[in-house]
Amino acid sequence: MKKITDSSSLDINIFFEKIKNAKKVLWFLGSYVFFSILVLIFLDVLFGGFLLYKYAILAKAQEPNTADKNFKFEESAYQEVLIELQTREEKSKSASEKNYLNPFKSKTSASGQPKLQ
Repeated sequence: MKKITDSSSLDINIFFEKIKNAKKVLWFLGSYVFFSILVLIFLDVLFGGFLLYKYAILAKAQEPNTADKNFKFEESAYQEVLIELQTREEKSKSASEKNYLNPFKSKTSASGQPKLQ
């Protein structure tokens, strides 16, 4: 008779083997803590130096690429924006000049009692 193995049990065995390999690496790093920290600091300095070179030094050395070197100011678009801003300002001024009723003030009758509506 053939023995049928379950594929999920094989996956679990592979997973446990990977954990054992990871334990070996962690034990090695733990036994040589000082050297592990030195290596991590060295990698951090290398990565920081790369970022500094890419975003500070190289950015200053290279001229930025612009699609259009000549900037053309469109007076008509500017005037349209100014007109829109003026209409908004006039609307906001007219709204602030209106007297609105106080919704929290109770309406009272001559007797001083509030009216039911």
